[in-house]
Amino acid sequence: MLKNLIKYEWKAVWKALLIINAFTVAVTFLGMIAMHSLSYNGGFHTDDHIVMTILLFLFYYATIMGVSFAMTIYIAVRFYRNLYTEEGYLMHTLPVTKRQLVISKLLVHFVCMCITGILVCASVCLLLLPLMARITEDPSVSVFYLIKELTKSGTEAYGLLLPAVFILYVLASIIGQLSGILSVYCAVSLGQTFQKHKVMGSILCYVGIYFLLQTITTFAMTPQLVLSIRNTTQFDLAAYLNGTLLTVSIISLFTGIVFYIITLHMMEKRLNLD
Repeated sequence: MLKNLIKYEWKAVWKALLIINAFTVAVTFLGMIAMHSLSYNGGFHTDDHIVMTILLFLFYYATIMGVSFAMTIYIAVRFYRNLYTEEGYLMHTLPVTKRQLVISKLLVHFVCMCITGILVCASVCLLLLPLMARITEDPSVSVFYLIKELTKSGTEAYGLLLPAVFILYVLASIIGQLSGILSVYCAVSLGQTFQKHKVMGSILCYVGIYFLLQTITTFAMTPQLVLSIRNTTQFDLAAYLNGTLLTVSIISLFTGIVFYIITLHMMEKRLNLD
């Protein structure tokens, strides 16, 4: 039944995923045209060129941030409407467990966030590489060139090959992404305890969760930062970054589990449909 839930959820969200990420593709295409025009004309010749380029990058930045934010908002709205409104009467009467409902949505929404993140990263690379080549006046700057330099830097700084560093960061990103989605679920579920203005309640819960996470992360990382600053004789950047990554991953894993438990508890024990 879990497979059917995943299939149903994917059919419901793929169009929204396509529309949201179409903005990323469109703004990347416009940015590549602008970068090509800049290179073709030989760079910044007038103040108009500078102003237009700045405006373009501000628009690009706003669009990229908006895409990521829109995907998060859509996930929250989808979770709310499908499980806590009229649709919820059908969903909660299906011969499935609450755990299957949450996991099916979590897996599909995780894939959606990953697709969005990959497209955003690819978009940034497509625009920054020509810009770096133009600024440094080095046409050899490319993805392969950056991979080569990152491999060299990773080996020197971390004592690890780039694939090992890449795997560590990917695992940390996966944990963080799952925890982030579960925090949205948790906020929506807690918001249903409000008798009125449940949407506003969910927003307030999410804001509270966000600031709580920031506070926990800050307190958890402070001792390591203090020790690193006191060690003025030799600051090990690699050890500090690895420690920071490990700390954030542990916090994300722990909070993700807590969010998951709270979401299930609210659905099983305190379900309040509109």
